[in-house]
Amino acid sequence: MLAGRHSIGAGGAGGGVFEFVGSRTFTEGSTSTFTIPLTTLTGGIASAPRTGDLVVAFIGQASGGNDDVPMPSEWDELARVQGVSGNSSDLYVIYKTMGATPDTGFDIVGGLASVQSGLSVAIFVYEGASTAAPVFTTANGDDTVLCDPPAITPTVAGSIVLSGGVGAHTEGIETFSSSAFDDFLTVGVDEGFRDATIGVGRFAWTSGAFNPAEFTFSASDFRRFSWAALSLVIIPE
Repeated sequence: MLAGRHSIGAGGAGGGVFEFVGSRTFTEGSTSTFTIPLTTLTGGIASAPRTGDLVVAFIGQASGGNDDVPMPSEWDELARVQGVSGNSSDLYVIYKTMGATPDTGFDIVGGLASVQSGLSVAIFVYEGASTAAPVFTTANGDDTVLCDPPAITPTVAGSIVLSGGVGAHTEGIETFSSSAFDDFLTVGVDEGFRDATIGVGRFAWTSGAFNPAEFTFSASDFRRFSWAALSLVIIPE
């Protein structure tokens, strides 16, 4: 669920336009090979990434704790964060600046091979973003599904914070909610036992530290759940 368009406008150090292109979600269950699409973006200025656009993907998995999902080699991997309980939560954050022929999707090959392992994805695309590796912070938690994304302090005027995470649980297709962001994207997958809900918000930073509150969950919490979270800063080029 996405609450409206968030336009940033002009103003990067390079004199270009820093603009939200769009976002989307995706879910997948227990399978070894599949493609995560980058098309049908909503909420921004385009329905797919263009040349020079920065794509950031938050990929959240619920598993038995022994899966290591292989990320595509042509993307940069920012971090892997894990929360371990009865249901393990694994968050992978990757990013890529699109070349002359922008990607329409990317493949996960050999991942999610274990039975009842669900995956939820949130994708964000920006025009005019820096190609430098984003600054980020991480956090995780056990015995609760309630993601509490870590604080982060940008230093460049006009920066955008993406902050969120995955919760591993057994409640089926459920969602997160948060009022801390300008826009919030969330989706859940039901894989029979190990279900994954992801929630990621966008926030236009002005000053000081940004520290979003713990997410609200649409179902009951339980001590054998877990979560993994990351906050990152996207700056104008």
